[in-house]
Amino acid sequence: MSRSRKSPRSPSTHPFRSVASQMTMDDHVAVEESAAAELRGDWATAYERHRAVPMFAQSLHGGHLRVMADLGEAAPDWLRTRFVTTLVRRWEVYGQPRRAGRVLQHVVPVVYPHGIPFAAIGCDHVEQVMTFIFGRDWVLRQADTYDLGGLSDLLHLPAAAGMVATASHLAAWNRAPMGGYRVVGADGEVAVVADAETGEEVELLDLGLTHLHEVGTHVLGRVVPTSSAPGRLFDWRALPIDGRTAAAVARHPERWLKILAARGASRALPEAYSHLTDTSLTADLPQHAWGALLGQPVDEDLPRPPRSLAADALRAALGLAVDEADVRRQRHLVAELLLDEALDARTLARFATSKHRTAWQTLARELPAYAARRCDEALWMIDASTTEGLAG
Repeated sequence: MSRSRKSPRSPSTHPFRSVASQMTMDDHVAVEESAAAELRGDWATAYERHRAVPMFAQSLHGGHLRVMADLGEAAPDWLRTRFVTTLVRRWEVYGQPRRAGRVLQHVVPVVYPHGIPFAAIGCDHVEQVMTFIFGRDWVLRQADTYDLGGLSDLLHLPAAAGMVATASHLAAWNRAPMGGYRVVGADGEVAVVADAETGEEVELLDLGLTHLHEVGTHVLGRVVPTSSAPGRLFDWRALPIDGRTAAAVARHPERWLKILAARGASRALPEAYSHLTDTSLTADLPQHAWGALLGQPVDEDLPRPPRSLAADALRAALGLAVDEADVRRQRHLVAELLLDEALDARTLARFATSKHRTAWQTLARELPAYAARRCDEALWMIDASTTEGLAG
């Protein structure tokens, strides 16, 4: 058997066993407590217990939990619903039968019909394969969450009633069909995409779509409802695809997996086409997309640890505030920076000075409300550090 078809699930290389063997009893207890808090919808406790496990100190899920814990009731409805859909993938943590077998049987052959390309998905070791695929593959996420019933199972899990109650429109999201679209444009608040078959245009909440996909790019995605204007958005970061595939999916959304299977088997799709970098919870962008404020390509990993770049990125963001139009164009990148765990309170405080007051005020006006809260925090620190502020 060739290396590309070697099974990654032998006892000696099973990724979940490998992780479990590194955990102490206290770590296992923290995982159970975090999972219980997630089911209750108690994001603050879930975050604290998740981060109590040393190996999760920089986990993507921990970063998502921190955003939800920090925002609390200030999180917009689409963000709360999007977060709950990410918890579908943590089913095994809740003591339920794993759906991994169904995903491996029905979806992995669709995405990787010619074998798993280790190098293309960034795996140096066989032990990483399943973690990488389950964590980053867009098609697997979509199929697992919707088509294979993951979200439906979560909606009907009695213990998850508290979690489900935190989200809006979950049933409608669960019914939303896959679609094929062409990117028409975006202005920072509203993005426009066109049905790849009919050309009918659809307005979506802009979460940074054109920072990643140029006008004219074809994508796959599910359009779902939200209370935020204009009332719709992509449920998750869209997948770039060729126009022919997008049009076929637009014509027959119920057959989207079969269409991808046929296109992949004929090698009409690039190798590992659906394997993405880690995705942000709060934008239709990769995690750490704010690196673009420093000239880093949006869809590439940062050259250094995020915390070592956050101060430079914040300096660049404050520099944008000289021109409100510049802030408007970059608003999603700046928002991503302010929401990122890499930008800690100490770094924020370094730039909470009187000389930056006007810049912070400009950012507060132009950024989405859920990110502008950090601008307000900086402005409060500026006021508190002045004689006038203390006297008031």
